[in-house]
Amino acid sequence: MIPESGVNIVSSYVKRVLSLRVLWLGLCVWVGLTSAMVATAAEPALLQQAAHAYWIAEGHGNRVVYVIFDPDCPYCHMVYVDSQMYLKHYQFRWVPVAILTPRSAGKAAAMIEASDPQVAFRENEDHFVRARGKLGGIKPLAHISAATRQRLAQNEVLLKKTGVEVVPTIVFLNTKGKVRIIKGAPAKADFSEVMARVGKTGAAS
Repeated sequence: MIPESGVNIVSSYVKRVLSLRVLWLGLCVWVGLTSAMVATAAEPALLQQAAHAYWIAEGHGNRVVYVIFDPDCPYCHMVYVDSQMYLKHYQFRWVPVAILTPRSAGKAAAMIEASDPQVAFRENEDHFVRARGKLGGIKPLAHISAATRQRLAQNEVLLKKTGVEVVPTIVFLNTKGKVRIIKGAPAKADFSEVMARVGKTGAAS
């Protein structure tokens, strides 16, 4: 079961992350120096900033879930897989950042600069391969526009404001009207419990 305060990042995350930066952060969690962060209604600016970040929407409904993700993140991909059965009643807003691999920025840019970012996002996830040097399935852009770099930088600022800089980071308004932040991918068996805590925001689409 997942406590109301969120989900701790398990030690397996430390063993499997790809960058030294995330490895260090994961190690901090493993030894108990950090844990899943929880925001409260006293921090409405965080949710407002998420709403104004660059994101790619999937699903329809007035229960909105922000997922800060890296295109090469296997745990973000787990959240994507688990989210698909909820698209009828929930809207997932995928907020791309590029912090894991040298190819992350090009893959994020390929989504942002695509004629249909949602199609590009699904290409990345539906062709995700859990193997070093492959991971996200979309071909990275060789040249990234200044506007796209700025969007990615702004999204990374949002990630920093949620606490420990790890992906996935999940942000939503709960049924009690408080902002909740989950660091790491919930276990598959716990995903429905997380979804049950998401409140309505009136942001149907």
